[in-house]
Amino acid sequence: MSNMGSLDTTYGAAFIGLIASAVLYGVTLLQTFLYFKQYPNDSWLIKLIVFVLWILDTAHLFLCTIAIYTYLVTNFSNEAALHKSTWSMNLQTDCNGLIGLIVECFFARRVWIMSGNIIITGIIVILSCIHFGLGVLFTVEGFILVDTDRFPRLIWVTSTGLGSAAAADIIIAVALCYYLTKSRTGFARTDSLITTLIVYSLTTGLITSVIAFICVVTFATMPTNYVWLGFFWLIGKCYVNSLLAALSGLYISIAREETDALTRLNSRGSLREQAAPQDGTFLQLTPFRAVTTNNEPSSPGGDLNKESRYMDSPSLAVNVQTQTVTRTDYEYIISPPPSAKF
Repeated sequence: MSNMGSLDTTYGAAFIGLIASAVLYGVTLLQTFLYFKQYPNDSWLIKLIVFVLWILDTAHLFLCTIAIYTYLVTNFSNEAALHKSTWSMNLQTDCNGLIGLIVECFFARRVWIMSGNIIITGIIVILSCIHFGLGVLFTVEGFILVDTDRFPRLIWVTSTGLGSAAAADIIIAVALCYYLTKSRTGFARTDSLITTLIVYSLTTGLITSVIAFICVVTFATMPTNYVWLGFFWLIGKCYVNSLLAALSGLYISIAREETDALTRLNSRGSLREQAAPQDGTFLQLTPFRAVTTNNEPSSPGGDLNKESRYMDSPSLAVNVQTQTVTRTDYEYIISPPPSAKF
């Protein structure tokens, strides 16, 4: 019974973490496919980042599956093997660390573009590098220690590394929300787009921070089981999906704004068409009449002469000069269209 209890909190917890990470990997596949299909004109750098993250996420799931298969199938009924670390179990840590480094540096670049604050950007990059560096150290120590019962001496490594990742995520979320809030223009639709981006930033930043904090607490309190590992396997998937969701959320919001703008333009065009005089309408049947000031006596042919003067008189030309003033979020644009002649 004690062995079953040990398995519940060790490889049972790791197995549940593997299932959950596989589900999130399916979300990663879907978002990656939709990204390359819907946004083929993105820069090669963004496409390369998405592709590399997909490769790393795939490699992480592959290594985790090999580790669980090795422990629960290959070494079935071999209790001594359950207390030894394997090469796949050690290397999966580096995949998560590299994913976190890439994603956090990507968001650090966003903070730099929006704020120009080199101090905040530098702090985020330093914390990301600490997270990745201590992940590599954990891998090296895993190969050296081998016995998982000796892992409690690595508590400071895990706590510092994951704590740095959580701190970087919180700084990124707060900084993006702050500078996005300062970017409000007073235009309802632009502010709606900014609000959407704020929600994405808060959601993605808080999810990864909370999971990293849970990993720190569970590893510090239960270093000899794998409850922390079940949560740790989710972090990389959350990082990848947070970046893809941020890209998709931005593009969807911009596309929605462009669609609304086109709809408004089309509705204005239809109103102009409806207001234009059509054949057979009152406006079309009402000609301009010449006004005469001389009082000529009426004669039997007077009406005919009047009609002749109306027909022979030159047409009235009206030049309408218009000027369109368009106000955007950044400047006023004055564009005079060509004059219309009626």
